[in-house]
Amino acid sequence: MAEPLLRIRNLKIRIQNGGETGYPVNDISYDLCENETLGIVGESGSGKSMHVLAMLGLLPRGLAVESGEIVFAGRDLLKMNAQELRNVRGKEIGIVFQDPMTSLNPVLTVGRQISEVLVRHKRLDWRSARARARELLELVGIPDAERRMRAFPFQFSGGMRQRVMIAIALACEPRLLIADEATTALDVTIQAQVIDLIRSLKERFGMSVLWITHDIGVVAGFAETVQVMYAGQIMERGPVRSVFYNPASAYTWSLLKSLPRPDQVAGEPLYQIPGQPPNPFRLAKGDPFAERNPFATPRCFEERPALRPVGDVQGHEVAAWYDLKTRIRETGGAA
Repeated sequence: MAEPLLRIRNLKIRIQNGGETGYPVNDISYDLCENETLGIVGESGSGKSMHVLAMLGLLPRGLAVESGEIVFAGRDLLKMNAQELRNVRGKEIGIVFQDPMTSLNPVLTVGRQISEVLVRHKRLDWRSARARARELLELVGIPDAERRMRAFPFQFSGGMRQRVMIAIALACEPRLLIADEATTALDVTIQAQVIDLIRSLKERFGMSVLWITHDIGVVAGFAETVQVMYAGQIMERGPVRSVFYNPASAYTWSLLKSLPRPDQVAGEPLYQIPGQPPNPFRLAKGDPFAERNPFATPRCFEERPALRPVGDVQGHEVAAWYDLKTRIRETGGAA
């Protein structure tokens, strides 16, 4: 079996606040294969973006990796020095952040910002880099690319700025593209255009994609594998169709139940998950979702479950002590 492109093992990220220690990412492990699209979903604060920032050496001050390994293309990123990470970041791993207005430099033209990546990583001269930058703008669907090369970020719409970010991320044809809430700030029409663009570019460049979002609908239509995170842990993981049609975690079930339904009666309130996500400084010793889980068993409050296989679907795993379908029958669908 081929080695995965990305292998994360037992990753823990620590945050210190005075005398208190919290774990926004608490012992996660997973693989991402070549040419695979993995969607990571979960509420805010679940550790989706945080572990990616650790991967790229971009953790905010006050946070640090306590243990674990992040192996990309056979190299542990956590053991690299700053210079080695800079050589990987942007060249082999591209990233598209949520808000392009704060990610793009407001005082440099977009042509200059795309060209910089090519000069830094591809060793092109500025003339060649600008020519390639123009091609990239055309590739991501920005019309009149020659003129727009001389424009500044504020002269672009939100969707166009996101396309510029995608052009920068793809400039060096990375093996892995990370999209961190890349469509959250866009309206649904532009969101669909950006998703279609990344899907076509993925096939063109043969890269893997790690798509971080809180929007389950985006993952359902784009990814092959989905990973559901909560309180810094992986609650469920597997093929998109299996996880969404046959959820085995009460948390996944709750997220899906929160979505609007086509048959929903007018005026009927949307389902809301009761309670609040746990404080990372005061995590319970058992299942982190137990306090909000209507199907929790006594064991859920006492022991933290490990991922285990679900049925006979290859790759479908859940971290739970209960069988969800059985618990729904026993409680009469308690929620």
